[in-house]
Amino acid sequence: MSDELVASLQELAEILQSEHTLGTALARIAHAATVSVPGCDAASIAISLEGRPATAAISARIALELDIVQYEAGEGPCLASFESGETVRLDLVDPTEAFPHFAMGAKQLGVRSVLSIPSHWGPEVIATLNLYSHGGPFDSSAETVARVLAAQVAIAVSRSPEFGASRAVLEQAQRDADDDAEIALATGLLTTTEDCTIEQAEGLLQGAASQDHQTILQIARRIIEQHRSTA
Repeated sequence: MSDELVASLQELAEILQSEHTLGTALARIAHAATVSVPGCDAASIAISLEGRPATAAISARIALELDIVQYEAGEGPCLASFESGETVRLDLVDPTEAFPHFAMGAKQLGVRSVLSIPSHWGPEVIATLNLYSHGGPFDSSAETVARVLAAQVAIAVSRSPEFGASRAVLEQAQRDADDDAEIALATGLLTTTEDCTIEQAEGLLQGAASQDHQTILQIARRIIEQHRSTA
């Protein structure tokens, strides 16, 4: 990358530090892609909402139209990048069997090349940066710059209050599911050891919790531990 491009990306990073809304930050990155990535005519950023991609920022309407083509067809570079966590490059200049429905829609809109870069937060793909070109294929230098921008997307999303709130909800839901699984296991063990019904086993758990001044989960874990120690 040239010194001028490095300076531009550094300036973008500094600007993003001061942005207070996720939408504004992502819009800046999408616009920056059309300026800094060689051959990029339009860009979109799709973020993960309940495990599915949704377009959160665009540099031009055609980018949104191309994202919608993918969502409706259930195929395309953006979706593939989300699922695989890998960069997906699609050259539409030559005939291709990849993503036939999307390829047809993209060609109708005059797009000749697509590049989708995943934005990772730990092992998770939380967004993709999707670049569209009316010219030739994206080269390695375009991919290098796009990766830098995709990293900025990950930082912007991870710092947003929306991301923090959604992660907290998901983590709590997972903890609740794990707790329910332990209680269900302890209930099943009681039906066997005490020769009782599920309803009676649940009553035994509640009674023990009340008597020992503990939660039902604590009693369930104690029962599971006792079973493992005697197994």
